[in-house]
Amino acid sequence: MQLRHILVPTDQSDTSRNALRVALALAARAGARVSVMTTVGGQAGWGDADDPAVLAERLKHWVEPELERGAPAPAVSVTFGIPGVEICRFADEHEADLIVIGRKHRSQATRLLVGDTADAVARRSRVPCLFVPLGAGAPERLLVALDGSRRSLTVLRAACDFSSATGISFRATTVEPAHPDEPAQLAALVPSGRSDALREAVEQLALCGSAHGGTGLDVRRGPVVDSLLTAADELAADAIAVGYHRGGPPGVLEAGSIARRLAHSAECAVLTIPF
Repeated sequence: MQLRHILVPTDQSDTSRNALRVALALAARAGARVSVMTTVGGQAGWGDADDPAVLAERLKHWVEPELERGAPAPAVSVTFGIPGVEICRFADEHEADLIVIGRKHRSQATRLLVGDTADAVARRSRVPCLFVPLGAGAPERLLVALDGSRRSLTVLRAACDFSSATGISFRATTVEPAHPDEPAQLAALVPSGRSDALREAVEQLALCGSAHGGTGLDVRRGPVVDSLLTAADELAADAIAVGYHRGGPPGVLEAGSIARRLAHSAECAVLTIPF
Protein backbone atom coordinates (compact mmCIF):
# COMPACT_ATOMS: atom_id res chain seq x y z
CA MET A 1 0.00 0.00 0.00
CA GLN A 2 1.54 3.29 -1.17
CA LEU A 3 0.04 6.54 0.05
CA ARG A 4 0.35 9.06 -2.75
CA HIS A 5 -3.26 10.00 -3.47
CA ILE A 6 -6.10 10.25 -0.92
CA LEU A 7 -9.72 10.56 -2.07
CA VAL A 8 -12.34 12.23 0.14
CA PRO A 9 -15.99 11.77 -0.94
CA THR A 10 -18.32 14.33 0.63
CA ASP A 11 -22.00 15.14 1.01
CA GLN A 12 -21.07 18.44 2.72
CA SER A 13 -22.22 17.17 6.11
CA ASP A 14 -20.35 17.79 9.36
CA THR A 15 -19.22 14.15 9.23
CA SER A 16 -17.71 14.69 5.78
CA ARG A 17 -15.97 17.88 6.92
CA ASN A 18 -14.36 15.94 9.75
CA ALA A 19 -13.23 13.25 7.29
CA LEU A 20 -11.65 15.96 5.13
CA ARG A 21 -9.68 17.27 8.11
CA VAL A 22 -8.40 13.76 8.83
CA ALA A 23 -7.44 13.21 5.18
CA LEU A 24 -5.55 16.52 5.02
CA ALA A 25 -3.64 15.65 8.20
CA LEU A 26 -2.69 12.21 6.86
CA ALA A 27 -1.69 13.69 3.51
CA ALA A 28 0.60 16.19 5.25
CA ARG A 29 2.34 13.35 7.09
CA ALA A 30 2.69 11.13 4.01
CA GLY A 31 3.37 13.80 1.40
CA ALA A 32 0.27 12.71 -0.50
CA ARG A 33 -2.12 14.75 -2.61
CA VAL A 34 -5.85 14.97 -1.85
CA SER A 35 -8.87 14.94 -4.13
CA VAL A 36 -12.39 15.84 -2.98
CA MET A 37 -15.47 14.67 -4.85
CA THR A 38 -19.21 14.73 -4.47
CA THR A 39 -21.85 12.71 -6.26
CA VAL A 40 -25.10 14.36 -7.28
CA GLY A 41 -28.05 12.03 -7.07
CA GLY A 42 -30.85 13.33 -4.91
CA GLN A 43 -28.67 14.67 -2.08
CA ALA A 44 -30.11 17.60 -0.15
CA GLY A 45 -28.74 20.94 -1.31
CA TRP A 46 -27.68 19.78 -4.76
CA GLY A 47 -29.86 20.28 -7.82
CA ASP A 48 -29.53 17.75 -10.62
CA ALA A 49 -30.15 20.51 -13.17
CA ASP A 50 -27.29 22.70 -11.88
CA ASP A 51 -24.23 23.32 -13.99
CA PRO A 52 -21.38 20.97 -12.92
CA ALA A 53 -18.99 23.94 -13.01
CA VAL A 54 -21.19 25.80 -10.50
CA LEU A 55 -21.35 22.74 -8.28
CA ALA A 56 -17.56 22.36 -8.43
CA GLU A 57 -17.13 26.00 -7.44
CA ARG A 58 -19.42 25.48 -4.45
CA LEU A 59 -17.35 22.46 -3.47
CA LYS A 60 -14.13 24.53 -3.64
CA HIS A 61 -15.65 27.09 -1.26
CA TRP A 62 -16.68 24.27 1.07
CA VAL A 63 -13.10 22.93 1.16
CA GLU A 64 -11.28 26.25 1.58
CA PRO A 65 -11.87 26.80 5.34
CA GLU A 66 -9.97 23.58 6.13
CA LEU A 67 -6.79 24.50 4.26
CA GLU A 68 -3.70 25.67 6.10
CA ARG A 69 -2.16 28.92 4.89
CA GLY A 70 -0.08 28.17 1.82
CA ALA A 71 -1.27 24.55 1.60
CA PRO A 72 -2.07 23.25 -1.89
CA ALA A 73 -5.79 23.15 -2.61
CA PRO A 74 -7.20 19.67 -3.31
CA ALA A 75 -8.60 18.92 -6.73
CA VAL A 76 -12.42 18.90 -6.65
CA SER A 77 -14.79 16.91 -8.86
CA VAL A 78 -18.53 16.42 -9.29
CA THR A 79 -19.97 13.13 -10.48
CA PHE A 80 -23.55 12.01 -11.14
CA GLY A 81 -25.12 8.73 -10.12
CA ILE A 82 -25.22 6.47 -7.07
CA PRO A 83 -22.58 7.55 -4.49
CA GLY A 84 -21.50 4.03 -3.51
CA VAL A 85 -20.81 3.21 -7.15
CA GLU A 86 -19.37 6.51 -8.34
CA ILE A 87 -16.93 6.86 -5.43
CA CYS A 88 -15.27 3.54 -6.24
CA ARG A 89 -15.31 4.24 -9.98
CA PHE A 90 -13.60 7.60 -9.37
CA ALA A 91 -11.01 5.97 -7.09
CA ASP A 92 -10.17 3.42 -9.80
CA GLU A 93 -9.98 5.94 -12.63
CA HIS A 94 -7.83 8.42 -10.68
CA GLU A 95 -5.62 5.82 -9.00
CA ALA A 96 -6.44 6.71 -5.41
CA ASP A 97 -4.48 4.77 -2.79
CA LEU A 98 -6.87 5.45 0.11
CA ILE A 99 -10.47 6.59 0.46
CA VAL A 100 -11.28 8.59 3.60
CA ILE A 101 -15.00 8.83 4.19
CA GLY A 102 -17.15 9.99 7.09
CA ARG A 103 -19.05 7.24 8.89
CA LYS A 104 -22.52 8.04 10.17
CA HIS A 105 -24.00 5.87 12.88
CA ARG A 106 -27.24 4.37 11.62
CA SER A 107 -29.65 1.93 13.17
CA GLN A 108 -29.98 -1.55 11.69
CA ALA A 109 -33.52 -0.66 10.55
CA THR A 110 -32.26 2.45 8.72
CA ARG A 111 -29.55 0.48 6.93
CA LEU A 112 -32.13 -2.05 5.76
CA LEU A 113 -34.45 0.66 4.46
CA VAL A 114 -32.11 3.15 2.78
CA GLY A 115 -28.77 1.35 2.62
CA ASP A 116 -25.47 2.82 3.69
CA THR A 117 -22.95 4.59 1.44
CA ALA A 118 -19.99 3.69 3.64
CA ASP A 119 -20.95 0.00 3.51
CA ALA A 120 -21.41 0.17 -0.28
CA VAL A 121 -17.96 1.73 -0.70
CA ALA A 122 -16.31 -0.88 1.53
CA ARG A 123 -17.90 -3.70 -0.48
CA ARG A 124 -16.83 -2.27 -3.85
CA SER A 125 -13.51 -0.54 -3.24
CA ARG A 126 -10.28 -2.06 -4.55
CA VAL A 127 -8.21 0.15 -2.22
CA PRO A 128 -8.19 0.55 1.58
CA CYS A 129 -10.89 2.77 3.08
CA LEU A 130 -10.68 4.74 6.31
CA PHE A 131 -14.13 5.31 7.80
CA VAL A 132 -14.04 8.22 10.24
CA PRO A 133 -16.81 8.96 12.76
CA LEU A 134 -17.74 12.52 13.63
CA GLY A 135 -15.31 14.02 16.14
CA ALA A 136 -12.43 11.62 15.42
CA GLY A 137 -9.01 13.03 14.56
CA ALA A 138 -6.21 11.62 12.43
CA PRO A 139 -5.21 8.23 13.90
CA GLU A 140 -2.17 7.94 16.16
CA ARG A 141 -2.63 4.32 17.35
CA LEU A 142 -3.87 1.51 15.13
CA LEU A 143 -5.17 -1.89 16.24
CA VAL A 144 -4.64 -4.49 13.49
CA ALA A 145 -7.12 -7.36 13.66
CA LEU A 146 -5.74 -10.65 12.29
CA ASP A 147 -7.54 -13.98 11.93
CA GLY A 148 -4.63 -16.31 11.18
CA SER A 149 -5.57 -17.00 7.54
CA ARG A 150 -3.19 -16.34 4.66
CA ARG A 151 -5.25 -13.31 3.76
CA SER A 152 -4.57 -11.79 7.16
CA LEU A 153 -0.98 -11.27 6.02
CA THR A 154 -2.41 -8.89 3.40
CA VAL A 155 -3.99 -6.92 6.24
CA LEU A 156 -0.74 -6.95 8.22
CA ARG A 157 1.36 -5.72 5.31
CA ALA A 158 -1.12 -2.98 4.40
CA ALA A 159 -1.27 -1.85 8.03
CA CYS A 160 2.53 -1.74 8.16
CA ASP A 161 2.64 0.37 4.99
CA PHE A 162 -0.01 2.72 6.40
CA SER A 163 1.95 2.98 9.64
CA SER A 164 5.19 3.73 7.82
CA ALA A 165 3.61 6.36 5.57
CA THR A 166 1.79 8.23 8.35
CA GLY A 167 4.08 7.65 11.33
CA ILE A 168 1.37 6.08 13.50
CA SER A 169 2.02 3.16 15.87
CA PHE A 170 0.16 -0.12 15.66
CA ARG A 171 -0.49 -3.27 17.66
CA ALA A 172 -1.47 -6.58 16.05
CA THR A 173 -4.19 -8.60 17.77
CA THR A 174 -5.78 -11.97 17.11
CA VAL A 175 -8.65 -13.74 18.87
CA GLU A 176 -8.65 -17.48 19.39
CA PRO A 177 -11.91 -19.33 19.99
CA ALA A 178 -12.71 -20.12 23.62
CA HIS A 179 -13.57 -23.76 24.32
CA PRO A 180 -15.96 -24.36 27.24
CA ASP A 181 -14.04 -27.41 28.51
CA GLU A 182 -10.62 -25.69 28.43
CA PRO A 183 -9.24 -24.06 31.63
CA ALA A 184 -8.79 -20.34 31.03
CA GLN A 185 -5.35 -20.28 32.65
CA LEU A 186 -4.09 -23.10 30.46
CA ALA A 187 -5.56 -21.54 27.33
CA ALA A 188 -3.72 -18.29 27.99
CA LEU A 189 -0.40 -20.12 28.26
CA VAL A 190 -0.77 -22.31 25.16
CA PRO A 191 -1.46 -20.31 21.97
CA SER A 192 -2.51 -22.14 18.84
CA GLY A 193 -0.18 -22.84 15.92
CA ARG A 194 -1.80 -20.11 13.85
CA SER A 195 -1.08 -17.53 16.55
CA ASP A 196 2.56 -18.64 16.71
CA ALA A 197 2.81 -18.16 12.92
CA LEU A 198 1.21 -14.73 13.18
CA ARG A 199 3.59 -13.70 15.95
CA GLU A 200 6.56 -14.70 13.79
CA ALA A 201 5.20 -12.65 10.85
CA VAL A 202 4.66 -9.57 13.04
CA GLU A 203 8.14 -9.81 14.53
CA GLN A 204 9.71 -10.29 11.09
CA LEU A 205 8.08 -7.11 9.81
CA ALA A 206 9.26 -5.26 12.90
CA LEU A 207 12.83 -6.44 12.31
CA CYS A 208 12.63 -5.11 8.77
CA GLY A 209 11.63 -1.71 10.12
CA SER A 210 8.35 -1.80 8.23
CA ALA A 211 6.27 -0.11 10.92
CA HIS A 212 6.26 1.88 14.13
CA GLY A 213 5.67 0.03 17.39
CA GLY A 214 4.47 -3.19 15.76
CA THR A 215 6.48 -5.68 17.79
CA GLY A 216 4.69 -8.64 19.32
CA LEU A 217 1.21 -10.05 18.96
CA ASP A 218 -1.65 -9.69 21.42
CA VAL A 219 -3.51 -13.04 21.63
CA ARG A 220 -7.00 -13.02 23.14
CA ARG A 221 -9.80 -15.52 23.59
CA GLY A 222 -13.55 -15.13 23.48
CA PRO A 223 -16.17 -13.60 21.15
CA VAL A 224 -14.22 -12.03 18.30
CA VAL A 225 -15.95 -8.66 17.92
CA ASP A 226 -16.25 -8.04 21.67
CA SER A 227 -12.62 -9.06 22.23
CA LEU A 228 -11.33 -6.75 19.50
CA LEU A 229 -13.39 -3.80 20.76
CA THR A 230 -12.06 -4.41 24.28
CA ALA A 231 -8.50 -4.54 22.93
CA ALA A 232 -9.06 -1.27 21.07
CA ASP A 233 -10.30 0.38 24.27
CA GLU A 234 -7.33 -0.88 26.29
CA LEU A 235 -4.88 0.32 23.64
CA ALA A 236 -6.79 3.62 23.29
CA ALA A 237 -6.70 2.90 19.56
CA ASP A 238 -7.84 5.64 17.19
CA ALA A 239 -8.54 3.11 14.44
CA ILE A 240 -8.99 -0.62 13.83
CA ALA A 241 -7.60 -2.22 10.64
CA VAL A 242 -9.51 -5.25 9.40
CA GLY A 243 -9.69 -7.33 6.24
CA TYR A 244 -12.89 -6.81 4.25
CA HIS A 245 -14.44 -9.18 1.72
CA ARG A 246 -15.57 -7.37 -1.41
CA GLY A 247 -19.08 -7.97 -2.71
CA GLY A 248 -22.09 -9.25 -0.81
CA PRO A 249 -25.53 -7.76 -0.17
CA PRO A 250 -25.88 -4.21 1.20
CA GLY A 251 -27.31 -3.26 4.53
CA VAL A 252 -27.65 -6.59 6.30
CA LEU A 253 -24.93 -7.47 8.79
CA GLU A 254 -24.49 -11.20 8.43
CA ALA A 255 -23.80 -13.13 11.62
CA GLY A 256 -20.46 -14.32 10.26
CA SER A 257 -19.22 -10.96 8.95
CA ILE A 258 -16.72 -9.89 11.61
CA ALA A 259 -15.43 -6.98 9.51
CA ARG A 260 -18.85 -5.50 8.83
CA ARG A 261 -19.91 -5.85 12.45
CA LEU A 262 -16.71 -4.11 13.55
CA ALA A 263 -17.22 -1.34 11.00
CA HIS A 264 -20.63 -0.54 12.47
CA SER A 265 -19.81 -1.20 16.15
CA ALA A 266 -16.45 0.49 16.72
CA GLU A 267 -16.46 3.95 18.26
CA CYS A 268 -13.12 4.73 16.60
CA ALA A 269 -12.23 4.90 12.90
CA VAL A 270 -12.06 1.66 10.89
CA LEU A 271 -9.51 0.96 8.14
CA THR A 272 -10.79 -1.72 5.77
CA ILE A 273 -8.29 -3.70 3.67
CA PRO A 274 -10.01 -5.32 0.65
CA PHE A 275 -9.53 -9.01 -0.07
